[in-house]
Amino acid sequence: MSDRTLVFCSDLALHPPLLRVAEIVARGYGLEGHVVAPEEVALSLVHAASGRLAAREFNPDSTSLKVHFLPARKGNVGRFGFEPSDLKPLLKSLDPSYIWLHAEFWGGIAAQFLRHYRFSRGPRIVAYAAVNHIAGRAALVRAHWPFVSRSRAKQLLLWSRLDGVCASATKSMECAWRMGLPRRVPVKVNFVPVFGPKNASSTPIRLPWREFDAFVVGFAGSLTEQKGWKVLLAAVERLPERFKVVVIGDGEQRAELKSWLRRPELKERACHTGVLKTADLLATYPLLDAFVLPSITTPNSVEQFGCVLAEAMACGVAVIGSDSGAIPETIGDAGLIVPEGDAEALAKAIARLAGDPALRIRAGAMGRRRYLKRYSCEAYAQSLAGVLMGDDSAGEAAREVVHSSVNAAE
Repeated sequence: MSDRTLVFCSDLALHPPLLRVAEIVARGYGLEGHVVAPEEVALSLVHAASGRLAAREFNPDSTSLKVHFLPARKGNVGRFGFEPSDLKPLLKSLDPSYIWLHAEFWGGIAAQFLRHYRFSRGPRIVAYAAVNHIAGRAALVRAHWPFVSRSRAKQLLLWSRLDGVCASATKSMECAWRMGLPRRVPVKVNFVPVFGPKNASSTPIRLPWREFDAFVVGFAGSLTEQKGWKVLLAAVERLPERFKVVVIGDGEQRAELKSWLRRPELKERACHTGVLKTADLLATYPLLDAFVLPSITTPNSVEQFGCVLAEAMACGVAVIGSDSGAIPETIGDAGLIVPEGDAEALAKAIARLAGDPALRIRAGAMGRRRYLKRYSCEAYAQSLAGVLMGDDSAGEAAREVVHSSVNAAE
């Protein structure tokens, strides 16, 4: 048994790609791996389909890590963390050398862990940053009693205890600094890990079109205003009959989507599959000629990464995204970017891919390479380890694990 321990914790229950990353790091560095997860968590349909699990669905034999389910404090793990009477003795018994928190550095879980170790030099603690649309930090000094913001003072004292922050995008890193994360805390943009084709099921959806010359465009995500699915349908309406669209997902705007699908311009050209499990979604991407994520920036939400884009790229599908949030950085040079909310520009981008097969093939190949180097679990594990261990050059064993895994995937 190793004398060094890794503790991994996330506020969104157990997510298979993250567990895979923790397994790679633990094995590569010879660590005893443990997971701390909430006993109960409310998962949306989309999150449930992505494979995230609560205690009642989890099979402990599915991972080499030892999983500890703890009750949430005040029933809200994201805001308050875990019950201290359960967490503190567990941490004492595990005596971790490294703690990886895939939870916002300003959130309840991070605050709880940082408070617990605020007067200790160990373990090394790394948290996460994804939010990228917060304008700035809260004021430390107020004009009225009690004059000094207690919550802000606590943040400043606790955040300096962090040994590193992993950001899902450059915009998230910049937002962390705007919020007041001390510059002495190293921040690394290492994106988000997602599964690829090797995790696909053998049951893709069956498309309702048989036309040989059909050009099929796909969308996957929550049916909300921020995801921009209406922009995509408006773009398809502007295109000839051979252009079809598949909408994958569910959400608060389901009824509005059904109304859109009854429009004469979309009749027999658009279909809605509902939510698909990640394995089935990965099997479905190759049926698409292009994948589109037309997200829109709203006052309360903006795209923080775009996991479905990375999944589509993993499957070699050409992608198109809006210029909202972190999407341009996620796509890089592996696809096309259009102004958010611009259906006309999106229609032209789709038509461009349809009319240039060489461009489509090249974009798919570049996306596949981008996935292997940045978004695969193996690549993320290597990037995370550099932050977690405090030395980008350390850990040849883990590096070998990463390289062998990437070479096998290629």
